[in-house]
Amino acid sequence: MGVSYIPVCRLGEIAAGELKPIEIGDRQLLLVQVDGGYAAFARECPHEAADLATGVVEGSRVRCANHGYCFDLTTGECQLPKGGPPLTTLPVEVRGEEICIKLEW
Repeated sequence: MGVSYIPVCRLGEIAAGELKPIEIGDRQLLLVQVDGGYAAFARECPHEAADLATGVVEGSRVRCANHGYCFDLTTGECQLPKGGPPLTTLPVEVRGEEICIKLEW
């Protein structure tokens, strides 16, 4: 199995709760600082493809501004409504002064 770390920003470039748009290849993602760490997830809501960049971060969850779907940022689980489609999340790791998305294959 291979592992790559893709740097997406440096420490201090993103404030707690701020949604930072990032792009890896053709994937549109968002990065957020939550609970002393970082989370990366798909920018598109899995419910009806709304842009989660307009969403609201509430602790370790993001709420879609369009229909109120709420997702756990660590697991991707849809918490409201229960059983809704999961949000794609990616592992994030701080390496030195860089915040990186960890890709495994």
